[in-house]
Amino acid sequence: MAMSSGRGVHESDGMEDVFLALAAHRGGYVFRHDLIDYGLRDRDIRAAVRAGHLTRLRHGTYAPTSLVTPLSPEAKHVLIAYSVLDKLGPGVALSHHSAALVHTPQSFGVDLDIVHVTQLSGRHGRKEAGVVFHVGDTTEDDLVEVDGRLVVAPARAAFESACRSSTESGMVTMGAMMHDGKVAREELEQLGATWERWPGSRHARIAIRLADGRSESVGESRSLFMFWREGVPRPEMQVIIRTEDGRHVARSDFAWLLYRHTGEFDGLFKYGRLNSYANDPGLAITEEKKREDLVRSLMLGMSRWTWAGLDEKRRGRTARDIMLGLEQSKRLYTRNATYIPLFV
Repeated sequence: MAMSSGRGVHESDGMEDVFLALAAHRGGYVFRHDLIDYGLRDRDIRAAVRAGHLTRLRHGTYAPTSLVTPLSPEAKHVLIAYSVLDKLGPGVALSHHSAALVHTPQSFGVDLDIVHVTQLSGRHGRKEAGVVFHVGDTTEDDLVEVDGRLVVAPARAAFESACRSSTESGMVTMGAMMHDGKVAREELEQLGATWERWPGSRHARIAIRLADGRSESVGESRSLFMFWREGVPRPEMQVIIRTEDGRHVARSDFAWLLYRHTGEFDGLFKYGRLNSYANDPGLAITEEKKREDLVRSLMLGMSRWTWAGLDEKRRGRTARDIMLGLEQSKRLYTRNATYIPLFV
């Protein structure tokens, strides 16, 4: 990539290192004026973008492509949100979805193209250039500092986000924060009572009631929403399956104890906290087959579903299949059963 600039930079050799150094100074991104101050011209910046050395995050804001490419959509949103906050300066804090994503990397169904900030000065709310400016009754107790920036505290961020999204989305955010110990259900319930007249608060309060901190993924939280929405009995979560002599067989995402039935969102039982063979699909399948055979030998039925089965157009069918499995397991395994090898 040829460049012409006030600093006499004519070759691309070393420019990627320059971009990385400039971005590191700001925490992962660089403003246009940083590049201009270094000696580049707008045509140089455009050339760097075309060559794949820089990625445009928003107007006047860039990041080294090598840093942006590995980021999840949620992490990329946080990077952009930080750049917005830094440009706006004092008097604003990240809020709503943007603050929630600072506190947890898990989300579903939120608009990641919009950055949300709350103005601490009480000015009128507005929306401009992909940023929504909120006005709220925010005190110091509602704010925390993360990476040197003001961010709405976890509980309030989760509630704000849930008010502006679906119940399912709110469950994902709240479940993730509860799982990580960022919030307690009691905190969320108190906010729900305090702000019961907020627009969207009904969705948020339902999400509080349905969210579960034992959920370990977006898919598990969405599965809980599917059970509620489609009338499937609410199961226990992260249930340990053992043999009669107490030997650990597997850990199931969901278990309907009275039906002697288990459920797996991603299709695989877990041994311990993580799948030890995640990097060896063949061995994972072999070990999974052994666990499945052992689970079935303990007179336990099972249902499996994947991300596609949670789609709004397909979740009704998924739920019906689960219900059929529950009834079948109840008929086959609860009659004359003398023990239940499940321990929550």
